[in-house]
Amino acid sequence: MKAIWLDFNLARMGLTRLTGRLSRHAYWGPLSPLRYGDRPEPTLPGDQWVRCRTLLGGICGSDLAAIQLRQPANSILRPYVSYPLMLGHENVAEVVEVGAAADAAWVGRRVCVDPTLACLQRGIDPPCKACAGGRFGECENFTVPSGEIPPGSSIGYNSRTGGSWGEYFVAHQSQLVAVPANVETETAIVVDPLACAMHGVLRAMPKDDDQVLVVGAGAIGLGVVAALRALGSNARIIVDARHEYQAEAAIRMGANQAVSSGRPGSRERFEHLAEYAGSRVAKGLFGARVLAGGFDIVYDCVGSTHTVQDALRTARPGGKVVLLGTGTGRGADWTGLWFRELDVLGAYGRQIETWEGRQIGTYQLVLELISAGKIKCDSLLTHTFALADYRKAFAAVTAKRSSGVIKAAFKFSQEKGSP
Repeated sequence: MKAIWLDFNLARMGLTRLTGRLSRHAYWGPLSPLRYGDRPEPTLPGDQWVRCRTLLGGICGSDLAAIQLRQPANSILRPYVSYPLMLGHENVAEVVEVGAAADAAWVGRRVCVDPTLACLQRGIDPPCKACAGGRFGECENFTVPSGEIPPGSSIGYNSRTGGSWGEYFVAHQSQLVAVPANVETETAIVVDPLACAMHGVLRAMPKDDDQVLVVGAGAIGLGVVAALRALGSNARIIVDARHEYQAEAAIRMGANQAVSSGRPGSRERFEHLAEYAGSRVAKGLFGARVLAGGFDIVYDCVGSTHTVQDALRTARPGGKVVLLGTGTGRGADWTGLWFRELDVLGAYGRQIETWEGRQIGTYQLVLELISAGKIKCDSLLTHTFALADYRKAFAAVTAKRSSGVIKAAFKFSQEKGSP
């Protein structure tokens, strides 16, 4: 099968880091550790596993971080992967084969596969405390090889299951979530970023009289806006977007206002945010700025040094900052954490959520809300590419100002089975 993967090759990685400073295209060039070509189709690791034929494989910011070698050598994430990294975790797929103990009714159905490889998928019993509580994203056993499953937090970050940047991948039947008949494949591909956004919102749900700032207006940031409105929040939502087209998308998704006024930390941006928050800008030496008041909750959906720093400086004293971005945020000034007594929460992946008295998986909740028309996300997938055109795809998603990408995906052959 055709697939894209990332090799662990120190020479190529070192050379790519150097040449990547001159051109971002080096990260997917012929000398990079990123590979495209033929790979064996992954076999079923056990009798409760299924084989999936990829229909769409989403391109996520965390995928780009892996390709662009952004994680430092001593990153906490290093133990949570296995090479070669068979890339792609966002997906819509068709089940084409089931193991002996899996439900044969899945064959031919469209699914979104929750990619998390936690205790259940690894066959670990009893499960760790986090998994027993439905918090699969906090699994203590991501680094534990079990059966045929090597270390790796999810599909797309290990060497065994394949990923959605390949024609086929395998999944445990517990990971399958059926796509409702009234939800198009092109809509379902945004379920994963929407689920990550939904999980972050449910970790810190604002009150109706709160003022909320969403930093970043990619798929996660727009997903936060969509999740807030779908869950019935009447909070006042301001979106801090990088590009004008993203600001316009944020308004369509339900934001009250959106600002697109240059780089993080800039005077113009802080002045706009102060106006929206009903606050004022306090300025120190060397251009350091902070809002004297600020927002009740700030959702940082980027994770860069500058956006984390701005989130800490725009949340009001005693407010909350929710970190959903997959960057490291290293080098940010964390003084506001103690000086302004902020609550800082991390949000990763998906889990069993509590909503309206129910226990429900994040993927299931998002698909339920899309099917019911409470999340309008048909416009989020803006670009699709053939897998062979991966260099063109990465060039587009890393140049959003010119390309206008919100969400891009690799498109495989059309589905054959019924929804």
